[in-house]
Amino acid sequence: MELIKCISTIEDFNMEEFIKNKIGVEIQDFTEPSLLDEGWNQLVDEYKKILTSFNNTVSIHGPFLDLKPVSPDEKIREVSYNRYLTTLNIGKELKADYIIFHSQINPWINEPYIKNLNNELNKEFFNKILTDVETFKGKVLLENIFEDSPYLLKELIETINLPNVKVCLDIGHAKLREEIPLSIWLEVLKDHIEYIHFHWNGGIYDEHNSPPKEAIEEITELLYKLNIKCKLALEYRVDNLTEEIHRVRKSSFLV
Repeated sequence: MELIKCISTIEDFNMEEFIKNKIGVEIQDFTEPSLLDEGWNQLVDEYKKILTSFNNTVSIHGPFLDLKPVSPDEKIREVSYNRYLTTLNIGKELKADYIIFHSQINPWINEPYIKNLNNELNKEFFNKILTDVETFKGKVLLENIFEDSPYLLKELIETINLPNVKVCLDIGHAKLREEIPLSIWLEVLKDHIEYIHFHWNGGIYDEHNSPPKEAIEEITELLYKLNIKCKLALEYRVDNLTEEIHRVRKSSFLV
């Protein structure tokens, strides 16, 4: 299991330290909508120079605020499409292995016809946009955010039904829906999980805390029992990267 560390800005990326610890990087600069209007070309050039000799996994977290690629509003669809398209082109430039988008599932829409329609429209959207950026060789990952059940994301992924569209299971977001245990999230989505965002909270706020030793043991043991082979991305602040990677590996059931 490869570990990945999420970074907020390029200043957080000490490539030599990442290589020494044998971990990948998830770039989160491009979640900022204003950056996708101007300035992203220069930042991409800076990352390209740094990543030239980096052979571990490279992921990019795409924008997520106020986006809905299957909105009934044509203008919102257009803006969403352009945000996704720009991110995919950035991923192509950086030879990213993964690009992560939020699922944008609204759990309050529970009328079967509307749910099915949204899933079918998502299928059309991803078929079109991945054709328009056909030279992007990585995978798109859809991350749970607001949904209160893993079955909603499972239905979406299985409707899209593309080999290069998989699931990023965010453990912290799932913990905010504690009426469904994490074991169920993993069991339901196990055939589609390619990547995990790992952080912890008290079940009320999305705090992005460091997971305690017991949480690392719990999650990695479940991954082992369910035979889920995926990337594990640490999505929380770390003061000493080398010490934290050692702690996670030492506490991991998979090591």
